[in-house]
Amino acid sequence: MTIWYGALIIGAPGSGKSTFTAGLSDCYTQLKRDFMTINLDPANHVTPYHTDADIQELITVEDAMDRLGLGPNGALRYCMQTLSANVQWLIGKIMRIRLGRYLLIDCPGQLELYRSEGEMDKLIVALETAGVRLCALHLTDSLYCPDPASFVSVVMSTLSSMVALEMPQINVLSKADLFTEAELPFDLEFYTNLPDIRKLVDVLDENPLLARYHKLNRAIGDVIQDMGLVSFTPLAIHSKADLARLICSIDKANGFQLIDTDVRDIVLQ
Repeated sequence: MTIWYGALIIGAPGSGKSTFTAGLSDCYTQLKRDFMTINLDPANHVTPYHTDADIQELITVEDAMDRLGLGPNGALRYCMQTLSANVQWLIGKIMRIRLGRYLLIDCPGQLELYRSEGEMDKLIVALETAGVRLCALHLTDSLYCPDPASFVSVVMSTLSSMVALEMPQINVLSKADLFTEAELPFDLEFYTNLPDIRKLVDVLDENPLLARYHKLNRAIGDVIQDMGLVSFTPLAIHSKADLARLICSIDKANGFQLIDTDVRDIVLQ
């Protein structure tokens, strides 16, 4: 059975998924690694990378809105349902490429698509059945870090996708170069390793508007802490060291092995 390897690039709208996909494309070109890029976001009309397969060849959000009178979110779900019903189109695109090519899959950001037995879950099962070994890269905008309430929220979103997708997942703090640690209640290492999320809950209690939700905040913190699954890797997209580190993590997570090249040596040239 032919096996492909790849990464599902997921995360909230605006977290930098397409920019990250473009950055990985540049690195893989330097590595002389065969790869293909796939855009699965039917609302992403301008990608900063060349697409080898694009859901918009099948349907766009505007098509669904115009034909069915749906709003943006309903149209997006309809588009993903259409893709699931025509998944052999995507698998056919993948199977026509050269043996061993790597897949970079830029996904839509709406969280509701990633629930258990949701549209993306069905797509992942179909790809894995066809021989694609995947891991997920979940991007979180690091500009949420200075606001404890927002950061706790995105940690919960990250945990939700990890539980729903049931696959290896690397969590990334994107745009890590766009703020300084002086803006944070704790240093950056705290946000990457999350040694004690309850410290953020204590900060929430200092806000008079949020203190009234102390029990709820504490319960949320306990869920995150007790699960012990969430940690982050910081990413500045223009840092070759950050990209090289992530490429090594991706290859380890999905089982891909480099034989003749060293990622760090080549990417850092």
